[in-house]
Amino acid sequence: MANSLARFESMKRLRNRFVVAVEDVSDLWPLLKEGFQRRLPFKKTILNNKTRNPVPVEKLPAEFILTTDPRLRSQFPQEQLPFWFREPYATVVLVTCEDLDEFKTVLKPRLKSVVQNDEEWFILYVSKAAPNNDKAINRAKKVYSRLEVDFNTRKRERCCKLDLHAIEPTFWDELELKIIECLRNTLDRRIQLYEEEIRKLSEQRFMPVWSFCSFFILKESLAFMFDMAQLHEDSLREYDELELCYLETVNNAGKHRDFGGMDHGDDQAALLDPDNKHLSQIVQDNSFREFEFRQYLFACQAKLLFKLHRPFEVASRGFSFVISFSEALAQHESILPFCLREVWVLTACVGLVIASAEHYREELLAPEIKKEYYRVQGELFSLCRVKFMRLACLVGYGADIERSPVNSASLSMLPWPKPAVWPTVSPDDLSEVLEKEKMILQVTSKIKHYGIQRKPLPLEPYSLMEELSRRGDSLSAGNMFKASDQDGYGKIYCYDVLKLYIKVGFIIFQPNLPSMSMSRTNSTPGNSESSTDSSRRFAEIFVASEHALRRTISDPDLLKSLSSLEEFEKRYLELTKGAADNYHYSWWKRHGVVLDGQIAAIFFKHGNYDLAAKSYEKVCALYSGEGWQDLLADLLPNLAECQKILDDQAGYLSSCLSP
Repeated sequence: MANSLARFESMKRLRNRFVVAVEDVSDLWPLLKEGFQRRLPFKKTILNNKTRNPVPVEKLPAEFILTTDPRLRSQFPQEQLPFWFREPYATVVLVTCEDLDEFKTVLKPRLKSVVQNDEEWFILYVSKAAPNNDKAINRAKKVYSRLEVDFNTRKRERCCKLDLHAIEPTFWDELELKIIECLRNTLDRRIQLYEEEIRKLSEQRFMPVWSFCSFFILKESLAFMFDMAQLHEDSLREYDELELCYLETVNNAGKHRDFGGMDHGDDQAALLDPDNKHLSQIVQDNSFREFEFRQYLFACQAKLLFKLHRPFEVASRGFSFVISFSEALAQHESILPFCLREVWVLTACVGLVIASAEHYREELLAPEIKKEYYRVQGELFSLCRVKFMRLACLVGYGADIERSPVNSASLSMLPWPKPAVWPTVSPDDLSEVLEKEKMILQVTSKIKHYGIQRKPLPLEPYSLMEELSRRGDSLSAGNMFKASDQDGYGKIYCYDVLKLYIKVGFIIFQPNLPSMSMSRTNSTPGNSESSTDSSRRFAEIFVASEHALRRTISDPDLLKSLSSLEEFEKRYLELTKGAADNYHYSWWKRHGVVLDGQIAAIFFKHGNYDLAAKSYEKVCALYSGEGWQDLLADLLPNLAECQKILDDQAGYLSSCLSP
């Protein structure tokens, strides 16, 4: 099967346009080649789609190939059935003869042997008679008349004539119409033949001997033929049906199959590159590995949607596919490289955002579709942003992420990486562990304006806390939350804030919050040893995770963005701004303004108080208008501090007096 797939892929690469065979009986092709090729691609043709409805085609790609060309010789006759798409769709027979007897005795028998099959063909008779040679002209007329009698029928004219020295102005247009008629008839017949074979295989799909690969070759051959014919809607429909059939096969598979995703570079999503891997590389028994094949099918669908000028649908379908495929990755997370799921989702979202933006043409979309397009772009940016923050937390940048309600809701309340075993550090990594531990111990709670002590919200994954509990002999399940809470790393639930963010829309369900109360305790000399022990174990996890991620991540840009706090904040700001801007364009004001608050926090941290104040003012205005007083109280001190530094006395007074 791998060999058949390799030949199939080779044929697709070599044959991506309709072939018109040229049977040069009288060595006329050198004289006519330029005239024929000048007509390519065929303009403004009409073809029938799968439902036999006429569809206008602006440009139909085609090529003329001599029948003596090795490319038209089939080396595997028994495989003609799946590979009809590569065979000629029409045959043009080039002849010339000015002697009637020669025509009857020599030319006619040869023409009969050439056109005896059921293929679409017609004969082009070329007269070389000079305009002033009446005898030659009359002989040519007699031969052509006899040709018409022998090969034309009542239903179909199979012959046309070219006077080489007096070409009529309409000749090439009429010739093109005849060629297109042949192409259309052949296409209709082959669609019907493919559908019959596909129907037969579909009826056998629950039988033990059924092969999905054989079904796939037939189905994609039909899709490829539609694509060559510029019938992209029909081609897309074939790939949609292929996807449904494949998922049905995967779900009903009785035996274990390799999932895939273990090769170097698999962390980078291939949702827009159908040629990322050869099909022969991912074949398994009579089917394909799920990790690569589902991406291949989506890439084929996306390619067609771009040809149909529907980038919004690529982004929309892509977002749904990322969510669905992420669930499949979660089911196999224990056997996949560390955090491959997180990295794959991140690269998939980035790729979809860039590709759909490159193909986006605002003038082609209705206003409501434009808003939806920007909303989906915002969703992709947001998902990418969340995954990036998760990776950053795993390598120790969690303390530098704004512990805002939106970040806490996005991170702590959603699934986190759950590897079978967390990575461990080696003795050689001791210096890095000590450096990370030093960084953790230096983290202090931020003091807001008015001397308000900031109450940290959770960002870390629950599985990380479980690993900490497993490794720490001195930390029991009962005191884990208490000890880690002193460091600001605990799994702390703030019920009021989370409930408000359900109203905002960042949490779309009511979480099952624990009934236990999380009381905070101040650090004392008696519990400092537990705090240090907790920090050391976090440092070990961060260093081990960072090393494991270096082995997983193959994208140098992503590695760079996690290499330092400065690079992390730069990428974090890009993703947050991308999400906020797209939400604003889609008129999802709440989502955009809330993320503006995260951008303001970065500006505030680095002393850009003017930009921070402008963003904080928008966020506070939203919170005040919606009556979200707890959220407003969380940001007003930052706004007031910016206004005080900027000597905005009126604004400062207003912030201080806000209820």
